Amino acid sequence: MNARATDIDGYAADAAYPMHFHREQMPAWLHATATALGFRAPDLARPYRWCELGSGAGLTALVAAACNPAGSFTAVDTDAAQIGQTRDIAERAGLANLECVHADLRDYTTHDDESFDFIVSHGLWAWVSDAVRASFLAIVERRLAPGGLLELGYMSHPGASQLQGAQRLLHEAGRHLEGDAPARVTGALSLLRDLADGGAGFFAEHPGASRQLDAMEREPAGYIAHEFLGAHWQPQHVADVIRAFAGVDCGFLGSATPIENIDALSIPGQLQARLRTLPPGPLAETARDLARNQSLRRDLFQRDARRLDDAAHLDALDALVFAALPGAPTTLTGDLRFDTRIGPVTGARDLFAPALDALAQGPLSFAELRVRAPYDAASGLLNQALQALTWAGFVHACLPSSRDTSADALSRQLAPLPGVPALALLPAIGSAALRQVQR
Repeated sequence: MNARATDIDGYAADAAYPMHFHREQMPAWLHATATALGFRAPDLARPYRWCELGSGAGLTALVAAACNPAGSFTAVDTDAAQIGQTRDIAERAGLANLECVHADLRDYTTHDDESFDFIVSHGLWAWVSDAVRASFLAIVERRLAPGGLLELGYMSHPGASQLQGAQRLLHEAGRHLEGDAPARVTGALSLLRDLADGGAGFFAEHPGASRQLDAMEREPAGYIAHEFLGAHWQPQHVADVIRAFAGVDCGFLGSATPIENIDALSIPGQLQARLRTLPPGPLAETARDLARNQSLRRDLFQRDARRLDDAAHLDALDALVFAALPGAPTTLTGDLRFDTRIGPVTGARDLFAPALDALAQGPLSFAELRVRAPYDAASGLLNQALQALTWAGFVHACLPSSRDTSADALSRQLAPLPGVPALALLPAIGSAALRQVQR
């Protein structure tokens, strides 16, 4: 069967992709994460430029622009309908600092404009052809400023490895079946379910595949169409990704998911000592992916990355200001429980309670927090505690200054739209959080 008119480079485009918000792509989050890792991040107190490659339904770019008036934001996507919707919402919310660009990345490489301090992308790298990935690298090489940060979210081995057989079946069934993308998804999933229930050896040998199929059947058809019907879907090996971006002078810093930068909270205990013997980079990250059975990575890179010395690192940390988020515990009566990829991990009360108790009274700088016990004896403990609490959604780094934002105007535009996550826009941190549901 020939490619459908609604396909874009083998990617289904005749289904609405759900609106997703990625907090890991917000400027303050990226700034704080890079700082925690020991690298100097772009200065958020000065004007900066941020770009999302493959912006999809545009929610992340909209929230970023509305909550960060000091930045200039660009959303790029090859789907005319989605970028048009993003542009329409932005105009109605008065977001003069958001530019929406309808372009294939292979064409966007020819756009010649100012460089970006941040480039972010989720749901693109593992879903597109080699030619589009090459264009992505070319854009990063030409447009990411020295010291600029790149955040890249993609499906990874080995956690997504067993999905390859099922994805290929979904893709082939989608080519064979008639109707729009949601109808083809329904038929393709039905075939996959028949195989699972009929005792197919693949599902017998890979029990996790049955759980993944259950999860697929709970998702909107548009999401499955975009995730799994495409012609180029391919989980990536982290070693290949690190080397690809090293080729455009971008050094790997760590994960934009802060807890994954702390082996004590993200790696089985019996493996942690062995991992410390491995050189940082492709080998160590490949071992971590095996240890966590990683299926989704959010890698953080920097153009011309250079690690700060200890004194400069502490100075950069001291300048960060943190605030408690709505719903954060104010008094811990016991240890924290972190639900991670390796299962529940205990966070000792003695490590986390002092920070939570202090921040419950109001925002405080790292410098103000680290003079309190037990952090006064080891500021590294505070650094790790704040990273873990940020990941858990309890605290967040603040913006360096408060300015009028378009957050309320954007909230009004998003409220009546179907399928938008229930977000509370929080201009003080330049981001958003899921609203607390009253029970």
